[in-house]
Amino acid sequence: MNIAKLRYYISIRGKSIASYKEILGISKATLYRKMHHQTEFTREEIQKTIKFLKLSDGETMEIFFADKVS
Repeated sequence: MNIAKLRYYISIRGKSIASYKEILGISKATLYRKMHHQTEFTREEIQKTIKFLKLSDGETMEIFFADKVS
């Protein structure tokens, strides 16, 4: 998961972290844990993120599936 990219797309789409957590239906503390790799985003949360930020397939991959495999 690339949190920097997620923050970037939230910013350039003119959204806020507060509105993002509201769309996901989670608390600020829960979002913090997800953004700091303590818990995972669910499939439903990823789908809500895609819709909220109007992400392309490429942008979605950059954010949620960017981990390099060696």
